[in-house]
Amino acid sequence: MLEKTPIKERRRHPRHPVDDVKGTLHFSSGAKIINMSLTGVAVETDTQARVGRSYSLTLKHGTDFVLKLFGTVVWCHLRGIRKTDGGDTRSVYHAGFRFDDILTEKAQELTRFLEATAIIALDTRISGRFKLKLTEPVDLDTEYPFVVKTISASGLLLETETAPPEGSIFDMEFHLRGAVLQTSGRIVHAREVNDPKTGRITQIGVEFVESAEADRRAIEEFIARQLH
Repeated sequence: MLEKTPIKERRRHPRHPVDDVKGTLHFSSGAKIINMSLTGVAVETDTQARVGRSYSLTLKHGTDFVLKLFGTVVWCHLRGIRKTDGGDTRSVYHAGFRFDDILTEKAQELTRFLEATAIIALDTRISGRFKLKLTEPVDLDTEYPFVVKTISASGLLLETETAPPEGSIFDMEFHLRGAVLQTSGRIVHAREVNDPKTGRITQIGVEFVESAEADRRAIEEFIARQLH
């Protein structure tokens, strides 16, 4: 559930408004397979998947198989709320993906993966959906563009279409005066806002958690120029 009210932050550095600073959020999450076929997969995850968005899906079965596929979200439903070990609550979603590359050589790899992991025996004419005996989660990876609203030496306030859980960490890159900066960020807070052009979007407060020294200097120099 997104935060609906303003949140007081203990900011280490003052934020400065910026214009025309954009970037890309590289979001990765884990998911549990519900069932799978040669054409698609249904998963359970704590992150809402956007219908129509493309993801890369990495499936693993011990050390025998590592299979990377690309899929498009065709449906996603909120199934309930789950408590974490730390006592927090997380939303639980079920989502369906349609594989994008089943007419390539990936189909043969997927057939072998199903033969190795399906609970029931498969014949040479595979059809329908199957439960799998997988212990490792599926890795879901996708990218979201964002626009920076304010920047400080320790973080960003940005707007994007995704709604990641508070506390999640992701890789990101953004552009400052022609330089491409790469860093990792932690979600401090997220809330929905109304945008007159695009409708409802998410405003996210991000704290930098890992930056190269050169990138930190570039951010500080950019902020210094903004103040003049």
